[in-house]
Order: sequence, then structure tokens, then C-alpha cells
Amino acid sequence: MNDPLIGQQLANFRIDGLLGHGGMATVYYGEDVKLKRPVAIKVIDAKYRGDPAYAKRFVNEARMMAQWRHENIVQIYYADEEQKISYYVMEYVDGQDLSSIMSMYEAQKELIPIKDVLRIGKAVAGALDYAHRQGVVHRDVKPSNILISKSGRVLLGDFGMALEVRDGSMGSIFGTPHYISPEQAKRSADAVPQSDLYSLGVILYEILVGKPPFNDPSPASIALQHISQAPPAPRSLNPAIPPAVEAVLLKALEKKPANRYPSGAKLISALEDAFKNNESAPKLALPPLPVGAPTVRRSEDGIDQMAKREIKRKPHAAAPMPVTKQAAHPPRKSKTWVWLILFLGLLGFGGWYAFQNGILPLQIQLTATPTSAPLSTPTLVPATETLIPASATQTVTATTTFTAQPTDTQTAEPTFTLTFTPAPTDTSIPTETATSAPLLTPTSVFTASPATLPAAIPTIKYPNGFRFSFFWNDTSFYMLNNYGEPRTFSAFSFERLDANDQPTDGFIGYLWEKHGSLSYLPIGICASIKIYGDEDPPYLAPKECGGYASTVQPRAEKDRDQIFWSQKTDGSTQFRVLYKKEEVARCEISAGTCDVFIP
Repeated sequence: MNDPLIGQQLANFRIDGLLGHGGMATVYYGEDVKLKRPVAIKVIDAKYRGDPAYAKRFVNEARMMAQWRHENIVQIYYADEEQKISYYVMEYVDGQDLSSIMSMYEAQKELIPIKDVLRIGKAVAGALDYAHRQGVVHRDVKPSNILISKSGRVLLGDFGMALEVRDGSMGSIFGTPHYISPEQAKRSADAVPQSDLYSLGVILYEILVGKPPFNDPSPASIALQHISQAPPAPRSLNPAIPPAVEAVLLKALEKKPANRYPSGAKLISALEDAFKNNESAPKLALPPLPVGAPTVRRSEDGIDQMAKREIKRKPHAAAPMPVTKQAAHPPRKSKTWVWLILFLGLLGFGGWYAFQNGILPLQIQLTATPTSAPLSTPTLVPATETLIPASATQTVTATTTFTAQPTDTQTAEPTFTLTFTPAPTDTSIPTETATSAPLLTPTSVFTASPATLPAAIPTIKYPNGFRFSFFWNDTSFYMLNNYGEPRTFSAFSFERLDANDQPTDGFIGYLWEKHGSLSYLPIGICASIKIYGDEDPPYLAPKECGGYASTVQPRAEKDRDQIFWSQKTDGSTQFRVLYKKEEVARCEISAGTCDVFIP
């Protein structure tokens, strides 16, 4: 599908091609037709153009940053609104991002040369110190936002999540889990200048040691590790790291902001001194590498050379906004679930064949035991579903049991075990007139260890789908994306059901998208609704939420038709959850929580 903006001109800037698309904006490659130079043009996403306040702020913040002048910050040239399109124009960087360059070194089983580590650290630290003096916290410092031009210049870009300290703007955005600071993981609005320096410390740790301090398939688990766990000692992973350098890295990753370095300049100065002192210190025999530690060496190829090579992404890093004209390919999805779905389809056909031929029914138990699990993952036992053919007195019971045991060994693929046990015929089920399809009557029972979960929802349409968890009290409601894939807010909607089972009050997910900074809900993150009051009421704030992507605050009087989860005098006891306008589940209002599975 052709982009209607390509080929158009905004002010002096012609749009020539697409560079990339983020949650809030699209970035194009273009040309300043008067100055004859390449530019990058960032255009606000169409879904935000109907919000005048957001569009105005988008332009105003760009105009503010256009006044900045720093050799290591991507320069903004121009900002305006034209044809109801808010946009700003910035410097085009011909090169690659640090995430891609790290991947190239990793493919060669090499680490970035120390002189380049210090050069990257000094450039980013200087850019952050400058932004902090302007009263701005970046809040998303990560390798994909650090650009390295083919000439070797290092720049910090993408201040799209920046928080102005003086007014607390953009306070509901969650940063990138691998590089997020503990205070930002707890509450995004608590980000301070030292939060950016923590993120820089994580990057320095990764490019010096060879791996990030915390890693896990679950973003929520990574965020919890940043909050509660001490980072592994760098020398335990890479004995070649000097003790003085290890001390600098661990200080940069202190849990409390006050215990970290007060500025980027202080951090880099301490790191440079640590390397200098190591050069003059007597050389000692290094301890043996621990079992499983990667054997890597420092490369002789500088980052300037790597910036001219083909892009190869790091597997754990979030995809950056490309800085070249070539569009990035979407990531491939794991094939494990494809084979599982095919297997379950064959299993269902086998059950149908058994009914048609009078074969003794079987009780089938499918146990999935991953060799690694996210932090604090409970053991879940989903519903036992009973299939009742209309013309038979036999029953087939399929019980699916998922058991997750935490372990230090990380293996991407789970293992599955099938157990077939004959089930006795249940003659208590009445015989009915034959129909063309069996009747599915699911019941749901959830148990959890170590914590006990409340009773589950009464209906589950997609029991093998992605799990979303909901939590609520009288003043707040939370939706958690629980170990699935990122999902768009707009696909969800909620409706209270009155005593006659008719929808009354409701809420559409687009409101989360409109008031937040993302168009989707990341894995392990919550979206919330908090009823606005003169004083902060007792909001629930579930501990399961690893962060918040968006918060909507309806007023109890003015917006009461959006409050669908509280008890009312109309006899309502349930609300229903719709995904892409299809009812996928119903939740008991009195329960205060339920799990929903979506396709």
C-alpha cells in the first residue's frame, strides 16, 4: 500500500521515502529542497492528529529542542503543522545504531575495542548532561537510540519519550526493560537525570562484559530484576575486566539514584581513570573462566568500520528506528506454537472420530514444562473442558495442565508430555436429539502456587490463546498483558451487563491509545483506569504490573458511563470483554480479578 505522504512537500522539505515507524510517529527520508541536504522528517501518527493538545505539544517540544546545540545530539532543524499534519525535521544520520554494531561484534565473537567504548560513553554522557541542564530527562537511553555515522560521529537521538522535569510531562511511559532504571520500573514518572545515567551504565556493562546484567524472556521479569536483584559482578562473567572498572560499573548500577554518579562526566571520568590505573598496575594471572562463560576477545575493528557494514539485529534488543532507507523485515515468530496448534487440531479430529465409531473415550493430559520461567511465575491449572455430543452418553474430558518451574537454565522452547488414560463412561448425562456438531460446555477452575487466585471467569472462548489478567477495586481497573505478544489497545472494549444481560456502561481501548504514547500494550505491562478525585483515592496498583503504558482518568460524575467494573443498583453482576468486537469472556464484578484468553 502506497504511503500518501511520499512525494509530498511540507514547507521546504520533500518526503522521498520511509525510514521507519514507531508507536507515536513515522519517520521519513527527505530533502531540504532549498539547502539541498538530506533530512529525516518525523510526522505525528494519524491516530493522534485528532488530539489538538497532543499535536501542539509535539510541535512545541520539537521547537524547544531545535534550540539545542550539541555535537552528540541529533539536531532538529524545523517544526510546524501543515495540512493538519504535525511534524518536525531533523538531521539525517547516515550510519547505523549501536544495537546493530553490537550484533556485528557478537557475530564475530568479539567485543568493542576499549577506546571505542570510552568514546561512545563520553559522547552519550555529554549529550545527557546537556539535556539534563535543559531540564529534560531522556528516559529511553538504549543502544538502538545511539547512532554512529559512517564518519564515526556518535549521536544520541529519539527524545520522543523525554520527560520535562519542570512539568512532569510524558509521565506514563515505560522505558525499554533491558536498560530501565529501578525507579522508572516502579513508576515511570519517577525518572530523574540519574535514571538516564543508570541506563548508560547498563550499556557500558554490556559492551564491556559481553552481555547485559539482566536478561529474561519476560520484560516484567527483567524490570523486577532491575528493582530487586544486584547485578552479577562483571568479573564473574568476564575475568578480563579490571577490578577498578568493575567497581565503576557497579556504582553506576546502584539501586538508589543518590548512590550513583551525579553526572555523566563524573561517570566517564571514573571509568577512564580505572582503565589508566589498570595499565600501570602489575599484571596478575587471571582466574579461570566460569563454566558456560563466553570466550570473547576485544576486536581490532573500530566502530567506524562497523558502521559501514550491513545491519544485523541483536536478538534481545528492541528494534530501533532505522537510519537507512531500507525497511526492516518483521521478526519471525516461533514455530513451537504453530506445531502445537496443528497437534491440537489432529487431537480434536481424533476425538470426533472416536465418537463417531463408539471408541472408548480417553482422558488426555498435556503437560508443558518450560526449563525456565519468568520471575514469580505461578503454576496454573486451566479449565477442564467437557465435550458432550448431543447423541451420545459418552464423555471425553481434556485436561490441560501447565507447570512452570523457575530454573537458572534458559531454554526458549518448552517440552510437552502426553498421558492417555481411559475415562469411565458417565451415564448421568442425558441423551439428546442428534445435531451436526457436539456441544462444548466449558467450566473453568484455576489454582495457583504459591499464591491463590480468585475464581476465574465463567466463560473462556479461546482457552489456548494469549492470557490477559484484569484487576480492579472500586476506584481503579488494570489490564495486564501476561506473557503473550504486544496487543493493540484499540482491539479491546468492555461492557457492563445489566440484570437482563444487556450492555450498559462501557469503555473502548482506543482511549488508552489516545491518552498514552503507545498504540499497543507491551508484554508484562499494564494499562489502567483510575477514577479522578480531588484527593488520591485508594487505587489498587497491582504488584503484577511491571510498568504502565497508559492511564485514563475518568471523572466519577462526568464520565460515569466509562466505569463498567463497579457494582450498581441495576442488578449487574458481570461485565464482558470484547476483542475485535467479539465477546471473548465475562468477568464477575465481585471477584475483583479474572483472566481472559484472546486469539
